[in-house]
Formats: sequence, C-alpha cells, structure tokens
Amino acid sequence: MDRRRLWSGADASVPGGIAFFARFGWILFRLVGAVVTVPVAEELAFRGYLLRRLISADFAAVDPRRFTLLSFVVSSILFGVLHGQRWVAGIAAGMLYAWAFQRRARIGDAAAVHGITNGLLALWVLFTGNWTYW
Repeated sequence: MDRRRLWSGADASVPGGIAFFARFGWILFRLVGAVVTVPVAEELAFRGYLLRRLISADFAAVDPRRFTLLSFVVSSILFGVLHGQRWVAGIAAGMLYAWAFQRRARIGDAAAVHGITNGLLALWVLFTGNWTYW
C-alpha cells in the first residue's frame, strides 16, 4: 500500500487539503463510527426491533430466540437494501447477524459480529486505499 495515498486525499471520499492531524482525526472518527456506533444502531433497529416486530406487534414480548422464516428473511433483505450496491453482501451479513442474535438472545452478540465485520472492512479500506467500500 502506498501510505501517502491514505494521507494525501487521493480519493474524493477522504477530505483532502487538510492538515495531517485533522485527517487522522477524521479517519479515527470514521473508524469508531463504523466499528461501534453503526453496529449498535443498526442491530437495535434490525434485530432488536424489526426482526421481532415482524413476528408480533408487541415486539418486546417476543423471545429473541424465536425464529420465523418471514422475519429472518424480510429483516435481512431490508438490511441488505440499506447497503446499496452491495445489497447481496448486506443480505448475507444480515442473516449472519440475525443468527448471532437469535443463537443466545443477546443483541450484543449481533452488534459484536457486526462491529468485527465493519472493522475488517475498515482495515481493508485503510490498507488498500480502496475508499469505495467506506
């Protein structure tokens, strides 16, 4: 990898023309958002709410271990669609996160797997300079 590209603003998705430390802060902010904030928010929405809401209007009363094909598939498809052009990968990831949630009935498990996925993707972006994935 050409490390100069990471810090030079060679891609439009990375702010160019700013000082090194400001760029570093921006990248760190994006990394924390991708690995912590986004997984928690998306898992609360898609697995904590939608997956169970598709089973019953009283979603809070639904045991997270309860599996229905409809809720599993619909929540995973909607999750995938949210991820734009990478919708197929998004659907597969949504299925993985739903499985992680339903396996032990812990939303934290789904958020952790989601965070790991996003962290690996962030490493790919940072080490290859392919910012289209971020």
